[in-house]
Amino acid sequence: MNTNMEHRRRNLSSGNRYVFVSCQANGYGYVAVIDPVPDKVIKWIPVGKKPGPMCMDPSEKKLYVLNTESDSVTVIDTVNLIDIKTIKIGNSSTQVLPNTIFASAKGNKIYVSKADTKYRTYVTIIDSLKDEVTEAVPLPLQKNYSFAFTGNKNSNYVYLACLSMDGSPQDRLFAINIDQDFAYPVGVGMDISFDGFHNPFTVHPDGHTLATFGFYGLLTYFDGYEIGNSRVPMALEQTVSGIYMDNKKLVCTMRDELDYLALIDNLSIHKDGSISYGDFKKIPSYRWQDKIRLSRNQTYVGVTIRPFGDYKSGVQIINIAEENGMNKLVELPFVGDLAFYGDTKAYVGEESSVRPIDVTNGTALPPIDMKAGVANIISGYINQSL
Repeated sequence: MNTNMEHRRRNLSSGNRYVFVSCQANGYGYVAVIDPVPDKVIKWIPVGKKPGPMCMDPSEKKLYVLNTESDSVTVIDTVNLIDIKTIKIGNSSTQVLPNTIFASAKGNKIYVSKADTKYRTYVTIIDSLKDEVTEAVPLPLQKNYSFAFTGNKNSNYVYLACLSMDGSPQDRLFAINIDQDFAYPVGVGMDISFDGFHNPFTVHPDGHTLATFGFYGLLTYFDGYEIGNSRVPMALEQTVSGIYMDNKKLVCTMRDELDYLALIDNLSIHKDGSISYGDFKKIPSYRWQDKIRLSRNQTYVGVTIRPFGDYKSGVQIINIAEENGMNKLVELPFVGDLAFYGDTKAYVGEESSVRPIDVTNGTALPPIDMKAGVANIISGYINQSL
């Protein structure tokens, strides 16, 4: 189906984009383009085998799709909705296992983490102006399974989380210098443990504090290119994932047995290693929290709740901008990935469909049948992978 030009101009002028869904059907990979006004798929763009994670460049003019079984990245023009290039990230003699992708907020770089069959991990860097591979950065320690990135426009680093695959009891963090393309270990000797499924870190808006989630949690100080102290803050105990808002509030998901979210005001570590924060608030939630996302203007927080036994599942929509704002669970039997379109709709992945959510009213709309297995969903630039 051809893209409707009037819809295209409407989305560009509003500052938003379409909703993009990576999916697989009959052994073929596609990106489905959803127009959020009629909630219909308006185009299917062929990509590589088993497409999964995606990212947009900060201008949101290009979409990068990681083809996890093709060792490649497909670049899509989000204005004209066409495939403009496929970038090979491995070589014919070495099988690699690419698993996550991220666009830095500055530096015009796309980062792809991958490992060979012996878990020797590398980060491939793509120049997003030329859409060409410029560097393959090996990690300083061997046998890692890398699975998540984060960063922001005020940090000189992109951060990478890895599971240890060499018998070490500690998982690993790396800071990749955006200018030098070199990876430095972070928090060496600290108690770092990840589950490998949730994005385990986020960067404070001022770029100085990296918050890493976990049973104890970790804060690390960065100043320009200096990597400073790491400390364990009580405020991050039993957290799993989270995201800083532009107003410096940190929203955290919690371990499976806990039924609340943590909202922490301006949690920071300073150059001398001291830690400070303002109010700490518990927001009522549900057990089995999974994905966490912010709406474009950060009015709403969305958290998916995984189905488990007799517990409720669905997507929790919270008006985070208002004191005692809406906090509602939209119940769904199956929940996958989550993406906001502006501040009016959210889209939740189901097994072979995508479910639109009316965010303002907290209600589920009719599903969009994809006739394919749904992997990931995106509708704009975000500061985290996964």
